Amino acid sequence: MAASDSGQSWAVLAASEQGKGVWLKGWLRATKPARLIVWDRNDEYADHAERVPTLAGLHAACRGAAFRLRYVPRARTGKRLQDEFEAWCLVAFEAGRAVVVVEELADVTSASFAPPAWRQLNTRGRHHRGLHIIGLSQTPATIDKAFLANATMLHVGYLGTAAHRRAVAEELDCEPDRIKVLQRFEFLQYRRDTRELKPGRVVLPQQTPAAKRPKRAA
Repeated sequence: MAASDSGQSWAVLAASEQGKGVWLKGWLRATKPARLIVWDRNDEYADHAERVPTLAGLHAACRGAAFRLRYVPRARTGKRLQDEFEAWCLVAFEAGRAVVVVEELADVTSASFAPPAWRQLNTRGRHHRGLHIIGLSQTPATIDKAFLANATMLHVGYLGTAAHRRAVAEELDCEPDRIKVLQRFEFLQYRRDTRELKPGRVVLPQQTPAAKRPKRAA
């Protein structure tokens, strides 16, 4: 599903090593969006987008008709990271009609604070710029509440902490125990337009078989 004028917002939530990244990368591999911008916090989307080293370079590259780009922030914590994220959000907003991926929202938002440029991305960006926003997090109780409340789809894997399960279960309209019992790579997926909550399992990418060893001479 590529970006459209109607806009989309997906929350992809699970504890570490539960398959949320594998699921999203599988979706990117299958759909191959023509316009993709990734906030690549941990430098892990090299197979899906070209790394652009500066925000100025990202801004220039997003002027093309098609692009698949990622930005790895230079700062790791604090105000410098927030400033980079705000500038990145402004680039994504201006680009329009793109799939926009944010890795680990807890690094740049909180339950009580949404950076202004991120808030604009989620409101006017979705509805007026045709953006399809995908935010990932291991700790949903500590991220922007408005993003969770307005997500058009929630993809939820196992969450080990009760507070995180409660925060998500409220949006799914289910008991937190439905999240607690999920096994590794299992997930629940909720679409807000249809109110459907469906279980699923992450499809792992096929491993390339190891080359066969040459037979020893008799």
